[in-house]
Amino acid sequence: MAMLVFGCSQKLESFDSPTNSKSQIDSYLNELHQNGKLNGNILVVKDDKTLYEKSFGYADGSKNTPLKKDFRFNIGSVYKEFPAVAVMQLSEKNLLNTDDKIQKYLPNLPSWSKEISIKHLLQYSSGLPNIKADEYVRKNLTLSDELILKDLQNIKELEFESGTDYLYSNYNPILLMKIVEKVTRKTFSEYAKENIFEPYGLNSTIIKDQYPYKDNNLMAIPFDKGFEKDNFKITISGVLFTSTTNDMYRWFKQLDSFKIISKDSLKFLSETVKKGNNIQSPLGVGVWENDKIIEHTHHGSMINYECVIRRFKQNDLTIVILTNQNYRNVYDISIKIREIVSKK
Repeated sequence: MAMLVFGCSQKLESFDSPTNSKSQIDSYLNELHQNGKLNGNILVVKDDKTLYEKSFGYADGSKNTPLKKDFRFNIGSVYKEFPAVAVMQLSEKNLLNTDDKIQKYLPNLPSWSKEISIKHLLQYSSGLPNIKADEYVRKNLTLSDELILKDLQNIKELEFESGTDYLYSNYNPILLMKIVEKVTRKTFSEYAKENIFEPYGLNSTIIKDQYPYKDNNLMAIPFDKGFEKDNFKITISGVLFTSTTNDMYRWFKQLDSFKIISKDSLKFLSETVKKGNNIQSPLGVGVWENDKIIEHTHHGSMINYECVIRRFKQNDLTIVILTNQNYRNVYDISIKIREIVSKK
């Protein structure tokens, strides 16, 4: 049975003075950076005012270009919010129904497409397996639309009956994009630009068509602890979302204010197919309490890109952390920043 992710009762929080909070955040983040544990951009917004904004480290492994606030980073799995929101925009216009089976829109898929609904794709409960991304990286192959389609055609049976379990497969959002394209007769990139990016001021958000990028202008390039550039290759259309801290703030604020889709649609996108640790909705984690959205958190990573965006609507606090050197610590950093800003 579908469920909403509900949090425990939240205690009222008192907040530190902006000047003191900014100083403490800066001291904490500077220490992380000096210890080689932070390379990226940080934005903290409280009560719709920038409390803290700073760049740490380099735009690439050469160490020649310092990061600045207008650099874009790949946002990893946070991209999955966009096809989900696009689907709900179309649903609100009665152009599709989330209970529709995907074969209605993608008739060339194998017979298992008769069992999977759009809702199953949204909740990662389709039963589709994981994409063989690691295998392609090991073989130095380019992960492409053609390989994805070929692998989908070769799937003989699902991992489980659709709607009965959970598997966090990237096939799900990719097929959602294909459904949006079928309904709108536009590429997903065109749809997103016309219906999401431009109307809601995400002016620095770009969907790249390949990595390594053809255009590195204002791009944070991922590199490892030895400052070697990531060498994977990908040409899957619609998934390489790149954005800035300020655009991610605008996205989360407007989404959670029900400006982009309705409250009912956002609540639907907070539903998960089952309870458990690390069971995600299309929004990552959406916590509702007394019919109010309390928290919206989404973590993303791709090799040495890692990010987390966290919005606590009732306290009007948003924390955005985008990095291009992965230390698997962005969530811990967000917890510490929130502790500094909020006195329990």
